[in-house]
Amino acid sequence: MRKNLLVRKLFSYFIRGLLLVAPIFVTIYILVFAFKWVDGLIPIEIPGIGLLIVISSVTLLGYIATNLFSKPAVEFLLNLLEKIPVINVIYKSLKDVVSAFMGGNDKFKKAVFIVLDRVSKVKRIGFVTETDLTRMGADGMVAVYVPDSYGITGNVFIVPESSIEPIDLPVSEVMKFIVSGGISAS
Repeated sequence: MRKNLLVRKLFSYFIRGLLLVAPIFVTIYILVFAFKWVDGLIPIEIPGIGLLIVISSVTLLGYIATNLFSKPAVEFLLNLLEKIPVINVIYKSLKDVVSAFMGGNDKFKKAVFIVLDRVSKVKRIGFVTETDLTRMGADGMVAVYVPDSYGITGNVFIVPESSIEPIDLPVSEVMKFIVSGGISAS
């Protein structure tokens, strides 16, 4: 039983690590592929010309997207991402988490303590994300997202409403406190 829990925990850490490094490695792979591909197209042997062309092209695309595309065109492309199966789940989830962490919306309704042990007064800090879980058959329960320090990962806990205590601070201040590992107290 204990070995099973350890394996699941290690697998969970592996997946989180993979989610952290995969975008970095995929980006590096694509850039290296693009550099080599562009270098193969150009008959002139100038060291770094592929790098220069790819960086210039990406910068130009950024400029075009920022200044020439109208807002509706960008919104159309983003809405298209939300309609593609599988990609829409990843895109919407990442969009919601990033916007919640940046304070751009009210996904985190309020900051709370989850009381883990009333005797020793041990608590975890989290954010209520859903107050009505009756559709899931969890009457009297609330969903609380508990982020990890120094990252954007975390866990959702379904806890009795009686096990939470509100924190009388803005959500952004509490988030800053959690993400900094408790170092940032103001």
